[in-house]
Amino acid sequence: MSKSDDETTISSESRDRSAGRRHRVLALINPVLHCRATCAQLIEADVNLVGIVEAETKSGGLPLVTLRRLLKKQGVVSTASQIAARLVYQAENRKADRRVYEQLFDTQHIEEVLRQQNAPVIRCRTYSEPAAREAMADLQPDVLVVHSQSWVPRDVRQLPTTGLVLGGHPGLTPFYRGSHSSFWALLDQQPQMIGWTAFHIDKGVDTGDVIVQGRLEVQPDDSYMTLNWRGMSEIAKAQAAAIREFDRTGCMRRTPHECIPPESNFGLPGLPQYLKYRSSQNLAR
Repeated sequence: MSKSDDETTISSESRDRSAGRRHRVLALINPVLHCRATCAQLIEADVNLVGIVEAETKSGGLPLVTLRRLLKKQGVVSTASQIAARLVYQAENRKADRRVYEQLFDTQHIEEVLRQQNAPVIRCRTYSEPAAREAMADLQPDVLVVHSQSWVPRDVRQLPTTGLVLGGHPGLTPFYRGSHSSFWALLDQQPQMIGWTAFHIDKGVDTGDVIVQGRLEVQPDDSYMTLNWRGMSEIAKAQAAAIREFDRTGCMRRTPHECIPPESNFGLPGLPQYLKYRSSQNLAR
């Protein structure tokens, strides 16, 4: 099938069965406001959200799971450099970022929308926990929407009856995948490559077929973190729109990548990269 013809992998028979009904949607998130905002956006778009799965990645307020993963993957020196870069960034930008965050994500409104929906919430440490997977299966999801730093294992991705697992990335794939795509685009002097992608999740890191993408213009109050958050907001709107279209027609767009460069998967910036970022560009904090 050619790229232009590949709008869905669902068979004609399955597409006919899917058209004209509200599909059961299950959201997999972390228990933080910008992830919960995705659930609120789905609800406000009249998506049939039947449940929320919250995977807690922190212990005592610290991202110990992420820290252990980084130490195992890249060692002490690189991890320490990344922590130092993050601490310097926060010291310089915490207050300004908080103002933008509060503008993008209205806590009171989001929590009120979630209360009114009253969808069941499954809490876990990882999505692979047997009890969590069983509870997810009991909800009989047709579609999964993932807004989470936690890895979604294959057996969970196989739960939806339609095979649809939707994700998002605050960067333009396949060119900027992984962590903090806006940072790396700005460091590379490519502000035109700042954006967001809604896509079909597969086994790779931000490698799935694209549903829709969009670019973001850097605003005067932006940092690379606020650009990430603005991308997340756009992704949630795009996912909701794609599901509503799927409800109506049984079709969902998917455009595979012609090529995925291995070097396009970026990690967290270390202190040397952050210092270069500060000195080499002046578009964002």
